[in-house]
Amino acid sequence: MTPDIMPNMDLLNKAWGFRAMISIFGNVPMLFLLTVTPYKAYLDGLIQFPNILISDAIGCSQWHRSVYTCGISMTCISTIVIYSEMIREIKLRINNLKPAVKKNLDPLFLVALDQFLFIIFLVVLPNLLLLVSFMFIEDTDEDLKAGWSAPTEGPEFLHWLIHVVSATFCFIGMGIAAFLYIWHIAGPTVALKIEDPQAVFYRTKFALGVVVSAGCGAPVRLLHIYHNRHVWAFPLLMVEVFALGFGVSTNVFGSLSMMRHLDAREPKLLFSSLYLSQWWATSIRPLISLRPLRRKHWIPHMKWIPVAAMDKYRSVRGGGAGRGRSKSKSKK
Repeated sequence: MTPDIMPNMDLLNKAWGFRAMISIFGNVPMLFLLTVTPYKAYLDGLIQFPNILISDAIGCSQWHRSVYTCGISMTCISTIVIYSEMIREIKLRINNLKPAVKKNLDPLFLVALDQFLFIIFLVVLPNLLLLVSFMFIEDTDEDLKAGWSAPTEGPEFLHWLIHVVSATFCFIGMGIAAFLYIWHIAGPTVALKIEDPQAVFYRTKFALGVVVSAGCGAPVRLLHIYHNRHVWAFPLLMVEVFALGFGVSTNVFGSLSMMRHLDAREPKLLFSSLYLSQWWATSIRPLISLRPLRRKHWIPHMKWIPVAAMDKYRSVRGGGAGRGRSKSKSKK
C-alpha cells in the first residue's frame, strides 16, 4: 500500500453491517424474480408463448404485480444506498490524496463519477419504477406473428407507451452507466487502491455483460415487433434477464466488499441499538413516565412532555427568571 495514495486505509478490515445487509437482501430477491418466478408462471399457464417476457410475468396476475413491485422497489432502495456510499467514498479518498497525485488524475474520472451517479439515480431507477407501475396486456392471438401487438386506444395505450418508453430509457441508462464504469472509473479506483481489486474485477465483468445485453436489446426488440414474435420472444427474454441480472449482480458481488469495509470503519447503524432493552429505554419507558403538566408549564402545541425534558427546556430558556417575573407581576 502506497502512503502517498491511500493514507490510513485498510481494505481488508471488513464487517457485516447495515450496508452489507442492504446490498444482499435488497438485491437477491430480484434474482429470483428474474428467473424462478417467470418460469413458475409459465408452468402454471399464467403466461403463454410468445408472451413470455418479464413484463408479461409482472402483469399476469395481481399477486405477481405486487411481488414484482415490492422486489423492484427493494432493489431501487438498495441501489441508492450502495452507489451513494460508493461514490461518496471514492470522492472522499480523492480529496485526501496528496496534491502531486491528485494533479495527475484524469479529469474525466471525476466527470464520469458525477455522470454515473446522475444516470443511476435520475434515469435508471425512476424508469425502472415506471415500467413496473404501468403495465399492459399484449394481444394473445396465436395467429399474430408480427406487427403491432399493443393496445391502440384508451388508457391501455397510455400504459403501454409509458411502459415501453421507460423500459427503453432504463436499459439505455444501464448501458451508459456500465460503460462509464468500465472505461473511466474502474481503472483509477484500482490504481489508487480505493477499491478491492477483486470487487472491481467482478463489477467490471458484470458491467460488460450489461453493456452487451443492453446493446442487443434495441435490435432484438425491433425484430420482435416487426419480424416475428414467435422467433424473437425467447431472445428478447434473455436480453431482459441478462441485462437486469448483471445489473443486480453488480450490486451484490461488485459492491459487497466496499460496503463491508465501510461498515467496519464507519457503521451506519449499530445492531446493538435495536435490542429490546434499547427500545424500552427510548420508546416505552418515557411513555410510562409521562404525566400531565399544569397549564403555565405548557409549551405551545405540546400538552404532554416528559418531566426531565421539561426541566431541560426550562434551563435552556431561562425558566427560573421567567417564573420570577411572573410571580412579581402576580403580586402587583
